[in-house]
Amino acid sequence: MEKQFQLPKRLETIIERMPDSGCLADIGCDHAYVAIEAVRRGRAARALACDVRKGPLQQAAEHILCAGLAGKIETRLSDGLEKVAPGEADTVVVAGMGGPLMERILQGRLRDFAHFVLSPQSEIPHFRRFLLAEGMQIDEETMLIDEGKYYVILNVSKRADAASSDSMYVTEEDFLYGGRLLRRLDPVLKSFLEKEKMRYEGILRQTDSLEVRTAYQHCMNALEAYR
Repeated sequence: MEKQFQLPKRLETIIERMPDSGCLADIGCDHAYVAIEAVRRGRAARALACDVRKGPLQQAAEHILCAGLAGKIETRLSDGLEKVAPGEADTVVVAGMGGPLMERILQGRLRDFAHFVLSPQSEIPHFRRFLLAEGMQIDEETMLIDEGKYYVILNVSKRADAASSDSMYVTEEDFLYGGRLLRRLDPVLKSFLEKEKMRYEGILRQTDSLEVRTAYQHCMNALEAYR
């Protein structure tokens, strides 16, 4: 009997946002839930579940076996994309890591695959700049709340003209909060901005830091879009 997995909202949203693929590479797969559900639901014909740690990869292999998908999902002990050849996967998923680590994994490999679904958990403004500097296009951004925490999911592909710029990412607020989220007045982003506003105001009651005042002004500038 196939084992069913109850996914957190963050992982459900990643699967919903990924394009249909012949092969999916799930990097830092942990328990391989994304790869399993993507194949089970027909979002990917097959998948590569990759992790740098032997323990989680063994657990992933057990979950894949329990799901009856051993013939369609291959596990690989891999430091990032090291063991995935260029073009071997149509879509690459990297989630649940800090932005700097994700940048290290993706550096020099962004032109090797057609699509990426990325969910950095820190340094997100810098990560957006990194993607655009590497000639990538942020096709879509999704923001969600899962167990009280905000997450951002980026759908990314190669920009046809690597020398061109992305008109959705121009101002500092675009990089801080997501140009596409701001342009469509995303309601989840609005709730995040309102919380940030209150947080900054609380800090400014205690200190008159130029850095905090500048961050507060960027937050207020972003909120202006909703008025």
